[in-house]
Amino acid sequence: MVQLRRRGKRQHHRANRRSMMTVTIALSTVALLGACGQVDAASTKVSLLPNTGAKGKSWEWTAACPFGPSNPSGCDPSGPNLGTSQLDGDEWNLGGGPAAGGSVTMSVDSSGGLMVDGSLASAPPCTTSACIASSANTWVRGYPGVLYGLNQCHAETSPPESPQLPLPMSVASIPSDLIGTTAYSSQAPNVTYDVAYDMWMSNSDTKTPCKGSGTVEVMVWTDYGARALLPDGMKVGTATIPFSVNGAVHSGNQAWSLYATNIYQAGATAPWGGTLWIVLNPADVIRQGTVTVDLSSALAAAGAVLQKNYGWSAFKSDHWLDTISFGMEFGPENADPYGSGSSYFLWKLSSDCLEVGATVAKAGC
Repeated sequence: MVQLRRRGKRQHHRANRRSMMTVTIALSTVALLGACGQVDAASTKVSLLPNTGAKGKSWEWTAACPFGPSNPSGCDPSGPNLGTSQLDGDEWNLGGGPAAGGSVTMSVDSSGGLMVDGSLASAPPCTTSACIASSANTWVRGYPGVLYGLNQCHAETSPPESPQLPLPMSVASIPSDLIGTTAYSSQAPNVTYDVAYDMWMSNSDTKTPCKGSGTVEVMVWTDYGARALLPDGMKVGTATIPFSVNGAVHSGNQAWSLYATNIYQAGATAPWGGTLWIVLNPADVIRQGTVTVDLSSALAAAGAVLQKNYGWSAFKSDHWLDTISFGMEFGPENADPYGSGSSYFLWKLSSDCLEVGATVAKAGC
């Protein structure tokens, strides 16, 4: 299996064929994260989108400017901050050279929502020595979206902190009612993709986190194309995570599958960290609409797998949540990890917020 050394984005590897213990996790909203945190008397909300103050503005990321949008004299150091959020193009695995072409444009429309327009006639992977991951073995070329919290390995470019949800936060202190709500729609016929939360946890309370041994990335997929699916050999369990679609509440009973890579026993990971994916089963995939997910329950599912399968008994006490992003991973239509095929898509994120002290039934932006 090709190893991935990266700035922090996904590695959808071929299955590791060694046998892995599978655990089924059924979590209630009462027992999230082992009774960590307290329920607030009233909900507090961090509104990330819409942002009408930035309407009409747009930014463009290319293979030459993968992390900060291009400008007439070069590349900006990071995406723009919209209040307490940051637009993050994050074309971490988009290669350059003569085979590359096109861009990913992020713009704010008249209602304050985010439009992400991918127009890449060629989308090869980044394979030179200067790349973050020169042998990533993944179809993913980038993850444009909205970042909240600390920008991994580039903390100086992070957006301003909201007092409603300060990060980093000990996993043991994460409220048992942390809810995420988004409203999105996509036109993605010529792309391999997933739509997901991306949460990063470090094994210290540093204000300048960077992927390293013990770092854990937890992705929560709510939408994806068939070509994006992870191999069965990486599956490590299932979970019950409540969610709602356009106000209709689902218990999430065994609706999610968990996959893992680069996670080892007793708190160890690969030198660049390990990844857990929490993926809605195909029958429950949400192509568009207003989607609410119990993120506390998702993190509890991750913690349960780490403890049960890998012996991470101290995960809640020795890890800190640094980042909560929501975006769309994309790659070439044929999902070839090393191909240079095209990638075309249009994705709209109309609203995005995080809330503490709510429920899946009552949360909303």
